[in-house]
This record gives sequence, C-alpha cells and structure tokens, in this order.
Amino acid sequence: MPKRLVILSDDSLVLSFLVKEDSVHKMCVEEKSAKRLTDSIFKGKVKRLAKGMDGVFVDIGIGKDAFLPLKGEKYRVGDSVIVQMVREPEGEKGAKLTTNIKLIGKYMVYFPKGKELKCSSKLKVEEKEKLCSLLAGEIEEEGVILRSSATKAKPEDLKEELKKLRGLWQWVQKRAKTLKKPQLILEELPSYIKLLRDHWYQIEEIISDNPLIWNEITSFLEEFEPDLIKRNIYVKDLTPYIQKYRLYDSLRLALSRVVWLKGGGYITIEETEAFTIIDVNSGDPTGSCHEENALKTNLEAVKEIARHIILRDLGGIILIDFIDMEKAESRELIIKSMKSAFEEDICNITIHGFTKLGILEMSRRRTGRSITKLLTEPCPYCSGKGCIKSSTLFLFEIERELRSQPYKSLEIHVSPLRYKTLKGLLQKRSFTSIRFKKSHQIDINGFSISHE
Repeated sequence: MPKRLVILSDDSLVLSFLVKEDSVHKMCVEEKSAKRLTDSIFKGKVKRLAKGMDGVFVDIGIGKDAFLPLKGEKYRVGDSVIVQMVREPEGEKGAKLTTNIKLIGKYMVYFPKGKELKCSSKLKVEEKEKLCSLLAGEIEEEGVILRSSATKAKPEDLKEELKKLRGLWQWVQKRAKTLKKPQLILEELPSYIKLLRDHWYQIEEIISDNPLIWNEITSFLEEFEPDLIKRNIYVKDLTPYIQKYRLYDSLRLALSRVVWLKGGGYITIEETEAFTIIDVNSGDPTGSCHEENALKTNLEAVKEIARHIILRDLGGIILIDFIDMEKAESRELIIKSMKSAFEEDICNITIHGFTKLGILEMSRRRTGRSITKLLTEPCPYCSGKGCIKSSTLFLFEIERELRSQPYKSLEIHVSPLRYKTLKGLLQKRSFTSIRFKKSHQIDINGFSISHE
C-alpha cells in the first residue's frame, strides 16, 4: 500500500505523519532536545544486585540506575555490560534493559547473542522457506529475523547486510572497551528515519518543512536506498498537505479520550501507569437480539481500536472491555478480526484471549512514551486527574498558524492559564510584533488570532 511521510517541525518538536490512503496511519513525536533512549545501546556498570527481583541495577550514565532482568546470566557488582534499553524511564518507573542486543537493518533484525534463523510472521510459508534457505549456511553463533522487506532483496543483498550488521556489532564491542565510564554507545535513529527504515519499499513521497531534516534524510538514503532520494522533498509551507491529509484532525483525535463509531457506539481510552484500558459502549440497537447487536458494535470497534493503538503508539498491557457476548464463536471472531486489523503491526502484538470476566487481554511492544504522554500535561483545574495540551504542542500550533498569516501585527487571545508561559516562549522566537491578551472565554486548549 503506497504511503507518504509528512514531517512538520519547529524549534522544539518534530511531528511525523505516515499517510496511507489519504489518512494518517501512524504518527511519531520527537522533542528535539531529548535524547533518544529506547533501543539505544549503552555501556553499563552493575551497581547492585536485586535477588528478590531476579535482576540487577545498572548505571548507564543517565543519572538513574536502570533495571536489567537476569535470564540465566550472573553478574557481580562492578561488572561492565553492554545493554540496550527496551523501556525508557517514566514517572516512578526506571528504565528497563536487556543484554539481548538487536540491530535493525533494511532486510533483517540481527541478534549477536541469538541462535535462530526466522522470518517475519507476515510472510507466507513458502516465502519463509525460500528466504531461510538463502542464509542457512551463513549464520554462525547468532540470530536473524528476516523482515517482510527481505522479499525485495537479492541473495547477495541479504549476505551483504548480514556482514554489515556483524561489523556494526564488532564496532559496538570495541567502542565499549575504550569507554572508561557508563555512557551511550549507539543512539537510536530519529523517529522519522525509523519510519523510513520500516516502510521504505512503500514510500511514494517524503515531505518536510525543515532543510536540516531534509538533509539528514538525504544523507541516510544515500546508503540505505538511493532511489528514494528523488522523492525526498523540502517544502517551506506545508499548509496544503496539512489540509489535504487533515493532519491536525488526526492529532486532535489521537489526544481524545472518546472515539465515536459510525454505528452510534463509542470507545473510551484511558492510559494508566500500569496498563491501558479501552471500553466499548453500544449505540442504537439494530439487530434482532443482544448478541447480534453486541457483535456488530464490537466488530466495528475492533478496527478503531487497532487504528488508535498504532496511531497513539500505545504499548505494554492493553485491556479491552468489549460489550458482553455469550457465544464462544462470537469471541473467537473478535480475536480473529483483531489479528487481521493489526496486519502491518502483527510482529509487535500478542493477543492472550478473553478472561473469565470477558476482558480481552493483549500486549504490544513498547517503543517509548505514547503520543498522549508526549503531547499532554496535567490539567491545572483538576489537580492532575485530567490532561491538557502540553505547552510545546500549544506553541507549535500557534507558531504554524502565525507563519500562514500575511499580517505583521497580530493579537493572540489565550486562556489566562496559558498567558505567562506562552508570552515568554513566543517572544524568544522571531515573532516580535505579537500582542497577547488574556481571555476567560477561550478554552485552555484553544486560541484566537485577530489583526490589529
């Protein structure tokens, strides 16, 4: 399925939108000043043992020790170890690490400590057998998962990438030996580069509004996929793309607690520190009985749930409270439909089935903080029980609106709770002829602009 990558940026944020069939399929958010931690590789030093937790705490140079579960490994305090972060620190939870390093390439995922040659579950059986036979004699004491993109590769391309990833791992090991203290060895790629790496063979166009990002993408593509360079376009004003693909509508939808279904039902999405809860609620009954109505609404909800899990980048444990269904075949149909809805994301999810209480349990590989957690902050009205747009996102929206205004002297009306923060932030930018006014009629997430 052809896709486009649209990248919007300002001094603080980079928003990447993967567009499929003229609607946003996936969204990534990156703060320019933040270090990319998840999937980055570090040299660590064991600081203390946690026998009751079957793990150790490791100093990796980020200021707070990270937890490394032990899986048959034994370490002593003071030991050096090469680790990869699988979950970044969040709230009271520290980072989580693994020693099972993975290096992701164009056609494969390489595990220096693995022992298996496997293929993506997206591939057909005959495709898996053919691809595995190409590398069967090349694998030593290591592991490889061939990605679905491997079907686009020549046999020599696969062997060359395997050699390259081995070389990268050797560089990581040498680099770790030269470092005297715990610190970052290899930082993960920016989110927009990762989207290119994962969807390169489907990308029709790459559009960005920042010449530095455009140049970074071009440099990456020179080695990764030169044929895509001519599709990498710099556009100063992305307003036509924002309107055509309704990018801001998708952003607002991704931050909404309630999502309405076409049949009149709706779902609510609540993120907690431990897991995400999704509740399905019915609309107007149209079937002949409760079971028929419940199944119809639940099947409609499945598509929206899968869409929002991917769109919001929800990870960890996810619990879904579907409308009660009595028949086992109805529940099986829901599970089958859920797997189908995650066709492009199937490698990242595990569906555990329905509990005795009728809750569908599933989990998705966590890749970092979700869109909601990145772009919202605690609401000052309710002591943090709710969320509002973060100041960086709010400023991002105002700045983009100002860029499209032909007038030099403007007046911006904002909620009193936004006034001081936004006035200070915006005056540091190039917009000097802007006046701010407090307005109790403006919602805390909104603003209005008038011409003086």
